[in-house]
Amino acid sequence: MKDNILLHGFFKTEFFDQLEKQNPKKVFILEGRPSLESSRHSCRELLKRKINPTLIADNMGGFLFNKRLIEEVALAYQDMSDRNALCQIGGLILAVLGKRHNVPIYLYPASVRQEQMGQEKDIFYFNKIRVAPQGIKGYVPLIEWIPEKYVTKKVK
Repeated sequence: MKDNILLHGFFKTEFFDQLEKQNPKKVFILEGRPSLESSRHSCRELLKRKINPTLIADNMGGFLFNKRLIEEVALAYQDMSDRNALCQIGGLILAVLGKRHNVPIYLYPASVRQEQMGQEKDIFYFNKIRVAPQGIKGYVPLIEWIPEKYVTKKVK
């Protein structure tokens, strides 16, 4: 593993144990909207291992790539087909950015299987305060397929 890593998804305990042994300098974690559960899980696991993560908003990945602050991306996948990996939403943009910036994308088995779709209310509210205007619709996919052309390696 490299020194500056970006994590996204629900990783198994073994992943965090391996990461602890690698002792990365910087670990960035996407917040993981709409539930924020994947980031809470990752932050707790890293803090248990005395690794202090940096939490970023989901839309900040491109900024970090552009500033050359990411050397490796780890994505948790919940399913794999011949040519694609099913990952938490947001994984595809990280994979595309990784390809564009020559940053390796590694896939690790997920610890949690997510539903395919969330509910509109999941993105209409933040901290129990409605942030979206009345009368609009929401589209809330929670998982997406990542084509193998963006993946450097699947790690077991």
